[in-house]
Amino acid sequence: MVLEKLGSSLRGVLKKIARASHVDKKLVREVVRDIQRALIQADVKVDLALQLTKDLEKRALTEEPPAGMSLREHIIRIIYELMVEILHGTKDIKLERQKIMMVGLYGSGKTTTIGKLARFFQKKGLNVGVVAGDTHRPAAYEQLAQVVEKINVPIYGRPEEKRAEKVVREGLEHFKD
Repeated sequence: MVLEKLGSSLRGVLKKIARASHVDKKLVREVVRDIQRALIQADVKVDLALQLTKDLEKRALTEEPPAGMSLREHIIRIIYELMVEILHGTKDIKLERQKIMMVGLYGSGKTTTIGKLARFFQKKGLNVGVVAGDTHRPAAYEQLAQVVEKINVPIYGRPEEKRAEKVVREGLEHFKD
């Protein structure tokens, strides 16, 4: 929920940049304040939020955009780099046989992410199977089945079973070979 709110706030900041008639110091300072507010509301330490946004402001006002990139695009790139730094960088996903378990709160985007990951691994030439272990949410199996059906990924699930651990164990056996 906190990250969702941060994401929403950042989308608002990016829209502000995109809709602005021109990029100037005033816009940069507004964007910096909006990002500070969003970071603090997302429980980022105040001193870290201030330092990161001070760096953002300095870079946005002093760096020349790389050749072929507008100032608007450059500022958006700086914001992206700031978020990567806050979230401790990117993580490479190994392209080998593995099991990935998605766990999270309702409405946090797990089903969509599962579809994206399945498609990613599929494009890399790996065989993918999905086990629908959410036994509590009504229609969870059907929702996941719709997502993976579009990309031709097999799914295992038992919507009538209420014990998630049983479904997961059976699903792993089903996809073992």
